[in-house]
Amino acid sequence: MSNKPELEFRPMERERLVELLNLRWPDQKMFICGRFVAPEEVEGIGVYTGERLHGMATWVIHGRIMYVVAVNAFTELRGAGIGLVDAMIKLGRANNMALLRATISNDNVIALRFYQKRGFRITGLNRGMFDAMRHVKPSIPLTGIDGIPIRDELELEYEL
Repeated sequence: MSNKPELEFRPMERERLVELLNLRWPDQKMFICGRFVAPEEVEGIGVYTGERLHGMATWVIHGRIMYVVAVNAFTELRGAGIGLVDAMIKLGRANNMALLRATISNDNVIALRFYQKRGFRITGLNRGMFDAMRHVKPSIPLTGIDGIPIRDELELEYEL
């Protein structure tokens, strides 16, 4: 018999979603699919055990493409991130979406490995994207994980 808690995936309440995104995005803007997105424009699903929130996945929809904004695990609960991506895939299929698309910075090798293990394929490289975004949003750091300069954006897609 397993001691693993039962994970429940359900839509985030709008107020709670905006509250959490405001904490994660202090300047209230994320650059997604070629434009700045405010927390109020984002949809999300949470992973819970009972009423405890362990993580959330957020996205915006353009046409038949779901653009991943973020997949965040707040605890060390194993399987939360994987379950959130699986839940987005299921939701995308149920709503007749064509693709689930994620973009990551070139330094984020952890996310690159995570998405590829889930079946995402690298479909694009936006060379110099972060250099260009810093003109509009100077708070974007110059270096990221392991001191790697943040310059380029990688696009990954999962066909639904």
